[in-house]
Amino acid sequence: MDKVELRKKDFITSLILIAFGIFMILYTFNYIPMKDSWGGVMNVWYVSPGLFPVCIGSLIVLMGMVLCRRAIKDGGAEKFFQDLFRKKRGISEKTLRFWGILLVIFAYVYLYIPRIDFFLSTMLTLMVFISFFYLNRPDLLKRLFSFYLAGSLLFLALFTLKIDRELNARFLYAMDLLVFLLFLAYIAYCRILIQGDQELKRRWRVSILMSILPSLFLIPSFRYFLLVPLPVEGGFIEMMNLIRYAFR
Repeated sequence: MDKVELRKKDFITSLILIAFGIFMILYTFNYIPMKDSWGGVMNVWYVSPGLFPVCIGSLIVLMGMVLCRRAIKDGGAEKFFQDLFRKKRGISEKTLRFWGILLVIFAYVYLYIPRIDFFLSTMLTLMVFISFFYLNRPDLLKRLFSFYLAGSLLFLALFTLKIDRELNARFLYAMDLLVFLLFLAYIAYCRILIQGDQELKRRWRVSILMSILPSLFLIPSFRYFLLVPLPVEGGFIEMMNLIRYAFR
């Protein structure tokens, strides 16, 4: 590997280090108190548990800046931008699948699980994940990825702007209902895209079953037999509670 290529990788690494260090510092200041009162005694900032991550984050940023300066000086940054703009437009199927996996996991863990009924979140995630791979056609993958990304960004905006709180204040399960509509819309969109292909229609039906049946078996098992509390028990879990109490 020549020196310029190595410096290009150093440039990318330096950006990651700087971003991670800044994230660590901001997270510490936002979520870890730099001073607090314990037993009536006020602790000062230099004995705060947040001091260590702030120092580590600052050192990471500093090292990233040093590495970035060296990479820029030796032509690594220039090489990076040359390669970036020289690449062909478009994205390969392999890369799209990778981003699809990340999108589904991050949306499930950080977007839906903390706020949406756990059964519904799991059912939607399974449907999207299975369809990404089981409906094995590159043009379908791009369209389904774009559709799910748009839906996730919409909900991210609702949560970020705290519109979900206003909706839930008017109707307790408003956000659950909207996510359920996304689930139905995703299924319908899949069906529209595979018109005329009998094999894909069969796979589409299997995808729906495999998103509903495991959720319908595992989640009630954890909730009612193992007595494991679920992250969010919304409209669907409440319906399960009503059915359970009706047959007791």
